[in-house]
Amino acid sequence: MPIFPFNKVLGIAREVKAFLNPKSSVACGTVPDVEQHKDQTEPGKKTESKGQVPSQPRNQVYAMEERAEDESETGALPDFVVIGAQKSGTTSFYHLLSQHPYVEPAAKKELHFFDIFFDKGVEWYRRCFPEPKWRDGRRTITGEATPYYLFHPHAAKRMAEVIPQARLIVLLRNPVDRAYSQYQQQLRRGFETLKFEEAIEAEETRLRGERDQMLEDEHYVSLTYQRFSYLSRGIYVDQLLRWSKFFGAEQMLVLKSEDFFERTPDTLKPVLHFLDLADWEPEAPEILKKGHYEQKMDPDTRRRLEDFFEPHNRRLYEYLGADLGW
Repeated sequence: MPIFPFNKVLGIAREVKAFLNPKSSVACGTVPDVEQHKDQTEPGKKTESKGQVPSQPRNQVYAMEERAEDESETGALPDFVVIGAQKSGTTSFYHLLSQHPYVEPAAKKELHFFDIFFDKGVEWYRRCFPEPKWRDGRRTITGEATPYYLFHPHAAKRMAEVIPQARLIVLLRNPVDRAYSQYQQQLRRGFETLKFEEAIEAEETRLRGERDQMLEDEHYVSLTYQRFSYLSRGIYVDQLLRWSKFFGAEQMLVLKSEDFFERTPDTLKPVLHFLDLADWEPEAPEILKKGHYEQKMDPDTRRRLEDFFEPHNRRLYEYLGADLGW
């Protein structure tokens, strides 16, 4: 049960090389490191009012070095995008897929165009991808992987406007494990100071009004919404339903992350078919397994979260037409 193409789903629910590649010929200026630039504050601009993490306009917070004016090289728009979910194996997946002889990677795995850098314009986005090539009578394809897209309230609509024919890939991980992995990441980066149990209790308060503000003002960037959405990001069915309003069933492929981790070659085969790529097996796929944390999740906390996600997972299984066993 590793693969869930959306064309099997609609009858059930109608409501609805990784990182910087030095060998690439792509030139899109310096692709910004999102986490390194998020905490710069521009005087006089709106910020969040909860005394936590400020949100600033994208054009100032994520300043980057633009291409020289005399450079006119333009790449192709992506053929595929890995849209999520965060902490579900997207880095390993993209790195592996980029090794295929007919896949040309973007300038960087996560371009964040449809969530954070949309104001930079389509031509900036094009310059992050290489021109297609022909090898043995077959055209190469290109794509990127930004796992925030799945959760971001504007990404689906924006993507449908710019690349309506793109193929979308989603990796979904047990939401309990995903939440703890995200927490550990924020802890390492110094953004999180609460204990895990405190952080999940505080999520509702932290996120209150943030999504509404983002919907009201497309230029509003909520770092709180991005960083501290431990439980919200794991309610996958609502996110998939939103994306299904903009993309056809035949354009979306859902993978179970645990299957990708444990049975990589078997999971890769349907992906190649989905992207119309020639059959291929990597020599020695390197898959990043789940992290080793200094402190494991408390068993009582895990049971609480399993109870929390149970009704949402049940809706997801009905939507996909398969039980993921979480």
